[in-house]
Amino acid sequence: MYHSFFLLLPCFTCFFWCITFLFMWKTSFRSRKIWIGTSFVMGISTFIWGYFFEGVQNYALFYKLEVLEAFTTLLLLPLLYFAFKSLTSEQPFNWKDYLWFLPAPLITVSLIVIYTYMGEEQAVAYITEIVENRGTLNELADPIFVIHHMVSVYLYKVLVFAQIIILLVYATLRLVRYRHRLADFFSTLENKSMEHQYALLVGLYLILFLSLLTYRGRFYYGGNVLFAQISMLVWAVILYFMGYHLSRMDYTADNLASDLVQADREANEAGYGELTDTNEQNNVLKTLLPLFNQIIDEEQVFLQNNLRLDDVARVMRTNRTYISRLINEEFQCNFSDFINMKRIEYAQEFMRMNPDMTQEQVAAQSGFSHPSSFSRTFKRLTGTTFREWQRKNLR
Repeated sequence: MYHSFFLLLPCFTCFFWCITFLFMWKTSFRSRKIWIGTSFVMGISTFIWGYFFEGVQNYALFYKLEVLEAFTTLLLLPLLYFAFKSLTSEQPFNWKDYLWFLPAPLITVSLIVIYTYMGEEQAVAYITEIVENRGTLNELADPIFVIHHMVSVYLYKVLVFAQIIILLVYATLRLVRYRHRLADFFSTLENKSMEHQYALLVGLYLILFLSLLTYRGRFYYGGNVLFAQISMLVWAVILYFMGYHLSRMDYTADNLASDLVQADREANEAGYGELTDTNEQNNVLKTLLPLFNQIIDEEQVFLQNNLRLDDVARVMRTNRTYISRLINEEFQCNFSDFINMKRIEYAQEFMRMNPDMTQEQVAAQSGFSHPSSFSRTFKRLTGTTFREWQRKNLR
C-alpha cells in the first residue's frame, strides 16, 4: 500500500497545485494560470510513470498508456516554455511560440496510426517483446515494428532532448535579461519575486534532469522498488517546491510593464517624457551629466528607500531613458548597481563617523529597506562582510 502511495505522490502533488491555483484564478497572473494546465498534464504523466514503475501486468493497457504518455510529455515542455516566457516577458504569444506544441500531435498521431495498423493482438505481442527485452527490438523483424521503434524511441528521444536543451537555455537567458530590466528601473530588487523566479528555474533544471535520469524507467527500474520510491518522492518534493514558489510570487514582467507605462504616462503629462532624435541624444546626455552628479553627490537622492529610475528622471525633468543611458555609458553599470554602490560608499563613511552604530541603523541611514538586503549588497560590492569591514577599518 505504501509503495503505491509513493508512486502516486507526484500525481497528488500536481493535482493539489492545479486545484489550488484554480481557486486563485481571479487574482492570478498569466504564468500561474498556465501552471494550472501544466500541473494537470504533469499529473497525468506522473500517474502513468507510477504505473510503469509498479510493473507491467496488462500489456494491452500498456501500449495505450504509452501513447498518452508520449502526448503528455511532449505537451508538458511547451507548457513550461509558455510559463517561463509569461513570467519574464509581457509580450503576447505569437505563432512561433505555438510551434512548440507541434511535436506532441505529430508523435501521438504517428503512434496511433501504427498501433491501429498492427491491431490489438500484434500490438500486445510487440509490447510484450519490448518490455521483456527492456526496450530493445531483438526477434521481431516486421517492418511495422521497426517503424514503431524508430518513432517511439529515436524520434521521440530526439524531440524531447532537443526541447529540454532549448527550454533550459531559453529560461536561463530570459531570467537573466528580465533581472537586467528590473535593475535598470529599480534601485533594489526586494519584493520583486526574483528569489521565487530563481527557485522556479532551479526546479526546472531538477525536474528535467530527473526526467532524463528516469527515461524509459518502465523498462529498467520497474523491479527496483527503492529506486522507484525515491525517484517519485524526489519528483513530488520538486513539484511542491515549484508550486510553492509560484504561489508566493506577486511580481512578474506584466507588473514591470505596467510600472513602466505608468512612469512614462506621468512623464508625458508633466511635459518631460519626450525623446529627441538619435543625433541630438548625445548632446542631451552631456547637458544632463552635471545635474545628475549634483542630485547624486549633493542632494543624495540615493538615500531614498525604494528609489526608482523615474524618481530621478522626475527630479531632473527628463526622460528616464536618458538617465539609464547616462548611467550605462558614464559609469558602466545599471541603475541598481550604481545607486547601491553610492549607498555602500555612504554607509562606509557613515560608519567611520559613527563607529558605534548597529548594522540595522547603518542600513536604514544608507537607504536600504532591509538589513538583509544591505548585508548582501555590502558583501557583493566590497568583497567582505559588514562585521569584517568593521573590524578592519574601525579600530
